[in-house]
Amino acid sequence: MSPSPIASRLPGRLRLRHPALRRSPANRHLCDELGGWDGVTSAEGNPATGGVLLRYDPVQVEPAAMEARVETRLAELFDAPPAKAAAPGGAGLDMRRLNRAAKVGMLTSLTASLLALAVGKRLHAAFGAAHLAFLLVHLAHHRRKMLQ
Repeated sequence: MSPSPIASRLPGRLRLRHPALRRSPANRHLCDELGGWDGVTSAEGNPATGGVLLRYDPVQVEPAAMEARVETRLAELFDAPPAKAAAPGGAGLDMRRLNRAAKVGMLTSLTASLLALAVGKRLHAAFGAAHLAFLLVHLAHHRRKMLQ
């Protein structure tokens, strides 16, 4: 069973989060659908956070009923496992682990580069090149955020 898509709740307001809502078309589709429900005053999506803020009239619609309806609809839309192409060679690449390793590599190579100044320019340049390589991996991981 997947965790609840309701990240926070107040009478008249639900904040929804789901990884599938990071896709703009899915986010927009859900906002359009929820916005047409009886008692809903607005549905605002944010694909960058994978969230939707749903405002409704708690007098017209009981909060527990709205929560149940939203959870049911999100389960219908998104809980079916997406079809993924298998990565060649097994489990695939975990980008978060790779990024974490790149950050450790950047810190280590920068420190080594500064210490290498006492030894010679060539060693300093070699560690500087390693730092740039780790930086490129880190930037590749965050490319979508930088290009928005």
